[in-house]
Amino acid sequence: MSRKLQSVASYEQWVDYLLAKFPEEQALSIAVGGNYEDIGVYEHALLRSHGLPPDGLVVDVGCGSGRLAWQLRGYPGLRYIGTDPVPALIDYARRKVDRADFRFVVEQQNHLPVEDGSADLVAFFSVFTHLLHEESYAYLDAALRALRPGGKAIFSFLEFAVPVNWPIFQNCVQWARSTGQAGHLNVFLHRDDLRIWAAQLGFNVEAMLYGDGPIVEVDAVSATAAVPAGRYPLGQSLCVLRKPLADEPVQPAPARPQN
Repeated sequence: MSRKLQSVASYEQWVDYLLAKFPEEQALSIAVGGNYEDIGVYEHALLRSHGLPPDGLVVDVGCGSGRLAWQLRGYPGLRYIGTDPVPALIDYARRKVDRADFRFVVEQQNHLPVEDGSADLVAFFSVFTHLLHEESYAYLDAALRALRPGGKAIFSFLEFAVPVNWPIFQNCVQWARSTGQAGHLNVFLHRDDLRIWAAQLGFNVEAMLYGDGPIVEVDAVSATAAVPAGRYPLGQSLCVLRKPLADEPVQPAPARPQN
């Protein structure tokens, strides 16, 4: 069994454990990291800030139990596809959101179940944080094909330059010291490497934001009673890549510093 399939199996086991221990709603909030409504509002707000079209196609990779889809359900013309490797999460998201035109798909490969050139936004929130670099790169390659010209790939990531991310790494180090084994996969990315990835793939970098700053602008549309309008930190950093228009050049990655 590959490492990836082992990761999927362990995640499914974790979800099964939570469902046995807690009521379903609580269990499947914990399964995606907790703060179900808050994070869903933040993700909705970020999509709005970066061009969410009310009648476009959004692909939500790693949709989990539907926290973003729940916030997007009020757009009557929006087309939405959510993917996740865990069937129990997909089943709950489908039932909770209860929109027949929203698609929820179990997907355990680096594949986007959409036609090439059809998507307006492809989101990967807290996805690349748990994948090998090769897997994340393959997903971005698939996103480039799925997006229409001018469409955007939006993803969150962990980076060492953000102090609030350090405890995650330190916990992984402590686990390795105490057990001699690799624990839960938490992957850090460097923004210079992401710029190189973008140039190699054929994306232009539209934004790269530090996660400990107030990068989430919750407006009147994305606000809820529990999360009022205002600016909030996401915790993870954010990268927005845009597929160039037909006559638009791909911007090169930063030059390598000279020794």
